[in-house]
Amino acid sequence: MDRTINLSRSLLLAAVAVLCTSLHSHAASAPTTRQVFAPVLIYHHVKPLKPSDDAFERGLTVLPGQFAAQLRYLRTGGYHVVTVRQLVQYLHSGAVLPPRPVALTFDDGYADVFQGAYEPLRRAHLSATFFIVPSFLGTPRYLTWRQVKTMSDHGMDIEAHTMTHPDLTRIGPRSVQWQLAESRRELQTNLHRSVRLLAYPYGAYDPAVVAAASRAGYLAAFTTQEGWIESSAHPLREPRVYVDLDDSLPIFAGRVRGDPQVLAQDPT
Repeated sequence: MDRTINLSRSLLLAAVAVLCTSLHSHAASAPTTRQVFAPVLIYHHVKPLKPSDDAFERGLTVLPGQFAAQLRYLRTGGYHVVTVRQLVQYLHSGAVLPPRPVALTFDDGYADVFQGAYEPLRRAHLSATFFIVPSFLGTPRYLTWRQVKTMSDHGMDIEAHTMTHPDLTRIGPRSVQWQLAESRRELQTNLHRSVRLLAYPYGAYDPAVVAAASRAGYLAAFTTQEGWIESSAHPLREPRVYVDLDDSLPIFAGRVRGDPQVLAQDPT
């Protein structure tokens, strides 16, 4: 009888040990969800307006003086301007991230951002992320490969914005995969550095596009859905915050802070 009881206890203890080991292994392998509050700001053009600029162009433009004032606000307000790559490295692997991070992103690779954004950032010893469409480079209104290489060599983060800027939700799966993989390959080949981040053209994505981005090797992808990054829970559906011509400095500050009272006053 005693031997039977002892055997039962031994079996029970062994089962408990196996269960604990399994739970510990699962916990160790489960991804860590990291917390942060970080606005990722979207820009397109930084340039003076021309009389010929239509409403669409105006909506994508920030004036050079506005941009300079925004950089001063971030620098004097205790914020740390980081690249999206730095932000993703923290979310993905816990790399060091300074307090109060703010990331600046520039979509499409318009020619004016070389003088309007890159040069002021470099003078201020700051960096930003430029989402580039390789097939646009060297065409009218867009950066050249030489300019993009110069920006990359001087600390700017160059990432992918697909090969030809289609709405990825409106093309076939093979085309989606080519757009994602080829743009990454083209940038890596020409810049001799890794490219692991993506901005969806027009902010358009669906579950199939997200799955394709993962297969293409991207660690994170950015939408145009308004919001502030708060955790690593959805790396391929990260929100951003638009900055536009009508933003006064208080509105810009509200965008950075995610202040609902200030944003409620935003006319746009």
